[in-house]
Amino acid sequence: MMNTSDNIAAPATGIGGAISILRISGPDALAIGNRVWHGKTPLSAANARKMLLGRAGSDSALAVYMKAPASYTGDDVVELHCHGGAAVADALLRLLLASGCRMAEPGEFTFRAFVNGKMDLVQAEAVADVIGAGSEQALNVAERQLAGSLSHRLDAVWEKLNELRAECESHLDFPEEELAWDPDVAAKINAVAAELQALLETRELGATLRDGVSLVLAGRPNAGKSSLLNRLVGYDRAIVTAIPGTTRDTVEVSTVLRGLPVRLTDTAGLRRSNDPIEREGVERSRRSIAAARITFWLLDASAEQLDEELAEMERSAPPGRIAVWNKIDLVPERELPKLPGPVVKLSAKTGTGLDALLDAFAAAAVHDPHPAEPEVAVNARHAALLREALAQLPEAVRNVESGDFEIASAQLREARRLVGAITGRSVEPDILDHIFSRFCIGK
Repeated sequence: MMNTSDNIAAPATGIGGAISILRISGPDALAIGNRVWHGKTPLSAANARKMLLGRAGSDSALAVYMKAPASYTGDDVVELHCHGGAAVADALLRLLLASGCRMAEPGEFTFRAFVNGKMDLVQAEAVADVIGAGSEQALNVAERQLAGSLSHRLDAVWEKLNELRAECESHLDFPEEELAWDPDVAAKINAVAAELQALLETRELGATLRDGVSLVLAGRPNAGKSSLLNRLVGYDRAIVTAIPGTTRDTVEVSTVLRGLPVRLTDTAGLRRSNDPIEREGVERSRRSIAAARITFWLLDASAEQLDEELAEMERSAPPGRIAVWNKIDLVPERELPKLPGPVVKLSAKTGTGLDALLDAFAAAAVHDPHPAEPEVAVNARHAALLREALAQLPEAVRNVESGDFEIASAQLREARRLVGAITGRSVEPDILDHIFSRFCIGK
């Protein structure tokens, strides 16, 4: 169970790089740091935030002490920078655990930062978003939310709900007094609802930026799937030959399309085969297609029998299908069958039609062929609380207009509580455990 009284330690960097950093946080961090690290002068408040050279165990190491509250966690923190490699870092970690620390749980350093008021819950979640960002847009949004952009908007809503609640309660406390009642309470509640709705509408794009889009390239052998994969990622990731069935297994790669992070999968061509290896590849292809959010189904526009190309697509009925007539450079004048749903004509070889394909992709992913980078983007937890808060407000407006201020006050109080739960003003311990358990160890 996470707490703020233990001394905790964990690697703050991945194992295997040139340098490994181990982080200590807690009331005895300075004493433990001096117990395992030795230099010309010990770590102290006099040399806080200065990198000092010494030795930790059998390895030379740099050490830095950050005195509370001017640290990431708000507690005393010591970082030890040693040579990279699993053996060196593991030996130093075992020394720290034997010297008064316990192993930090996932997200425990950031949990302490939240508890100590270094950041609110939205900013803490943004730390994980920064680490996991798969595109420049995702990183920019996460960094803005870490800096407080979403928190400031939510805090403004919380304050406005508090003012409106107080206005309603004043009608109950001083019903006979000649006070300057605010005549625009209902309109102001509607304005708050509009702001909450605007935040809620960033959920879909936020989910795409955080989680990415699963995109599969499917079709019959030799339809040009591997050529398109290479075109989309910008380098030769998949083998391309004129021999049908070259791709026997799924090929996966991460990329960014229209600013959105994408998990792109090239699949084996779909056809009947007596080759057991190819049959297994086809089965894996079908599983990938069924799990995909969007499928580019490639159709060979130059094929002699177009009916065969279309029959396999109709049998599979993939989700989020975008039909792609490929190899149009070979048959520029050919009349192609009309198909339902999004259809793009493309030459993976020359790049003709690629912009139209990316437009269709973005429209399918976020309903916008050219998605602009959002100022903020709420996550699933935020969205659930925003919906609950929004549900309180229409009835609160009706109660204000009918003069039932007691019920309106209760509804505004509940909406305020729900908005506060987003930033952590009011949140249950089990919710905190769930949020921080998804972080990596050392963060």
